[in-house]
Amino acid sequence: MRWSFWPVSISVHVVVVLAIFIVPLTADVSWPVPAPLHPLILPIKVAAVPPEVVDRVPAPRSVMTAPSVAPTTLVTPDPAVPTIDQFDLPPIKGYGDGPIDPALIGPSTMLAPTPPVPPPAAPKPAEQIFRVGQGVKEPRRISGASPEYPALARSVRVQGVVILEAVINERGTIERVRVLKSAALLDDAAIAAVKDWRYTPTLLNGVPVSVLMTITVNFTLQD
Repeated sequence: MRWSFWPVSISVHVVVVLAIFIVPLTADVSWPVPAPLHPLILPIKVAAVPPEVVDRVPAPRSVMTAPSVAPTTLVTPDPAVPTIDQFDLPPIKGYGDGPIDPALIGPSTMLAPTPPVPPPAAPKPAEQIFRVGQGVKEPRRISGASPEYPALARSVRVQGVVILEAVINERGTIERVRVLKSAALLDDAAIAAVKDWRYTPTLLNGVPVSVLMTITVNFTLQD
C-alpha cells in the first residue's frame, strides 16, 4: 500500500464511527414506560391467645352504689318492760370511797395565781454629811483607848503626828477614815485606834446628822 492512501483510509474510518454513534441518537425512538410500583405485602400469621393468658386478665370493676338508708322510726318504750333504773343493783365498791392518793393523780395542771409584783423600792436618799464648823458643833469622844505604839517604831525611836479625816454617823460611830498627814510606821496604829472610838451624836436643829471632822493622833516616846 502506498503512503498516499493513508489519509483517505483514516478519513473513511472516522466517518463510519461517527455514523454508528450519531445515527441512533437522531432517530425518533420511544423509550418503554416503566411499570408502576406496588406495595410489598407480606403474609402475616396470627397466633391464637393461650387460655392461661385469658384467665389472668382481671375482670372489669363494678361501680359501687351508695346504700339506701331506710327512714328511722321512733319506738315508744313499753311501760310494762322494766328499765335498768328499776333494778336494785348493789353499789360498786372501790370507787369513790376513801381518800385519794395524790401520787396516782400526778401534779396538778392548774397554775397557781401569780402574786403581784411589788413596786420597786424608792431609792435611798444620798447621805448628807455636815462639816464641823458650819453651824455644827464638834462631837465629843466618850469612849476609846489611845493608840498602841508600834513596837518597830518604838525600837527605831520614831515619833510623829498622824492627821486623819473621819466621818461620824448619827449614832456617833466612825464610818470612814482616810489619812491626811502620814507618819512613817505610825499610820496603821492610828487608824486601828480611831475606828474603835465612839462620839456623842451630833445634832442639827435637834436632829442627829453625820459629820466630817479631822482627828489628830500624836505619837511621843517617853523616857
